[in-house]
Amino acid sequence: MNNFKLSILSLLILIITTSCSSDDDNASQELYSTEDLSIMHNNSSKTWKLEAYFIDYNSKQKSEQNDCLVDDIYTFKPNGIIEIVAGLENCYYGDNEIAEAEYRFYEDEGHLFATMIRGEITNNLVKSTSFSLQLIELTEKRMVFASGDKDNYKKSLIFITE
Repeated sequence: MNNFKLSILSLLILIITTSCSSDDDNASQELYSTEDLSIMHNNSSKTWKLEAYFIDYNSKQKSEQNDCLVDDIYTFKPNGIIEIVAGLENCYYGDNEIAEAEYRFYEDEGHLFATMIRGEITNNLVKSTSFSLQLIELTEKRMVFASGDKDNYKKSLIFITE
């Protein structure tokens, strides 16, 4: 009987130690340091162009707002600000479009999130869309922000620089 209890206990310990946990999920995500962020902003400012805005990163399905976002210029600065110079194509009708963005770095966790806001002001009424995405890739010439789980990313922004 003691051998049976010992076998069950051993099996239970094995299951607990090999089962998935939230720590396993976080281990598969890229973690960043303050030094890594210098790639993003060159310790002063760095200009990026949006290559694509995907509604589904894996299937490469582009958002309806792709065309109006890819002609903008995005300048990342060390203080969390992303300056946007709007291109010719508006996301909304008319010339009263607003475009704002920022990023927030959580140093203790090693995660960075960017928030984009697009909207319009008509007759003192504001209509806007906003979303936040996590940084999942950062190199000298490419940044990818996305939502969703690893290997199943959905909404995504891909920035490139020369």
